[in-house]
Amino acid sequence: MQMPVTQARQSMGNFESAMAVWKALFLREAVVRMFGSRLAWVWLVAEPLVNVLWLILIFTGIRVRHIGGIETALWIAIGMLVFMTFKRTLSQVQNGVSANGALFSYRQVRPADVVLARAMVEGVSMLIISSMLFFVGTLFGWMSWPASVFQVLEAFTLAWLCGLGLGMTFAVLIKLVPEMERVINFIMMPLMMISGVVFPLSMVQPPYLDWLLLNPLAHAIEAGRVGFSPYYHAVTGLDLGYAYSCALVLVFTGLALFRRFNERLVTQ
Repeated sequence: MQMPVTQARQSMGNFESAMAVWKALFLREAVVRMFGSRLAWVWLVAEPLVNVLWLILIFTGIRVRHIGGIETALWIAIGMLVFMTFKRTLSQVQNGVSANGALFSYRQVRPADVVLARAMVEGVSMLIISSMLFFVGTLFGWMSWPASVFQVLEAFTLAWLCGLGLGMTFAVLIKLVPEMERVINFIMMPLMMISGVVFPLSMVQPPYLDWLLLNPLAHAIEAGRVGFSPYYHAVTGLDLGYAYSCALVLVFTGLALFRRFNERLVTQ
């Protein structure tokens, strides 16, 4: 009976140690993101705001007031903010190992701890920024409050999980083949186009639509729009189960790669 009790206490001690490390890393990353430079917090808010506004201005200029049965501003804001949650999480996770090499001299800190903390900070910050933008847009009558808050959170969570998993995978690939970073940066703009951020996927006809729907981000973005308005004409083939499967596969792939190449990530 003594052995199981001892093992339970040891496991609890390991868990408490891990929680202390994650909390410290989370607070450190939050401070760096907000106050790492003079205008860090301004850029944190300005980047998604500017990306949303320039698309709204383009669609306003060509006199498109509704897309899929909802206001153009709302349609664009949802797509851009969900995609930016993915993109910024991926970027922070991808660069997390190289940016925090000095921390690995502490035995308690592992590469996976650093990138998970970075991903959490980015996810929370994007959720706060997005809520602020939707709130302000609702006050001015440009947008509306979501019909299903849970489904909108689900969309952001799916994008965040995809960014976390793909970011971890890319972080390992860049360590093994540094030239891969240029390729990864190159594919970000086409990825935004084929995820339904700039144009409605419902305009695409089969069989090309079937290829685009292999992208789990497209499902997350469409789900976010449905969460805001149940009257939105979502693309045929929307499948959150498929999106969750892809997101979990990406996360577990990233974790497996970090475990396999943990020593190389620390030493290189």
